[in-house]
Amino acid sequence: MHLRGATALITGGAHRLGRAVALALAAAGADVAFTYLSSAAAARDTLRAVESHGVRALALRADASDDRQVSHMLAQVVATFARVDLWVANAGVFRRTPLATVAQRDWDDMLRLNFATFLVPSRHIGPLMRRQGAGCIVAMTDVAALRPWADYIPYCVAKRAVLALAQGLAARLAPQVRVNAIAPGPVLFPPDFPPAARAREIARTRLGRAGDPADIAAAVRYLATNDYVTGSVLPVDGGRLLV
Repeated sequence: MHLRGATALITGGAHRLGRAVALALAAAGADVAFTYLSSAAAARDTLRAVESHGVRALALRADASDDRQVSHMLAQVVATFARVDLWVANAGVFRRTPLATVAQRDWDDMLRLNFATFLVPSRHIGPLMRRQGAGCIVAMTDVAALRPWADYIPYCVAKRAVLALAQGLAARLAPQVRVNAIAPGPVLFPPDFPPAARAREIARTRLGRAGDPADIAAAVRYLATNDYVTGSVLPVDGGRLLV
């Protein structure tokens, strides 16, 4: 895939990693559509930043776990850009849920916000890309999907499900559509992440430092443009999985 002139859709693209990916794809010449849920101010800022690269941009409010909203959102994207060449499934949340106090609502929330936000759009975007004859999907999972964290088990389970679905889709949608996953390590910590835990996770990387959103954006560009990679999970973790 050549990114210049392509159409990229990012679910969860208003801020943090999603914003970095949106700007990197725009800088490469892709038109960019992205969704947001509650970050309207951030979405407006990202929209302007994407447009500053001289490409077309579209920001749409949509809950990526809601089938009707996804269908409406995708119809708007296709009406504007005619197709979707690249979908980056980035919508999700990260929340501490110690097993001793975890409730059913925590499981439901983590599975809806981190797995259904990939599952539901895939039911629409996968068939669309097959009809187009080509497409690329990149799903954001986490190193925690491969090495679960004790106080974040519902999140880890949801992200492992993302990885399983990505590899299943890679098999099902081939050869027209390629599907891969990225497993970030310590790149962007939530504001409330305990400082001691932050230092501990960074120390566990082989490179001894936190990553940057630009590292994830570069991985997305690689997976989008290398047409012989599908069904893979790419750790971008500073060697965290080696520990």
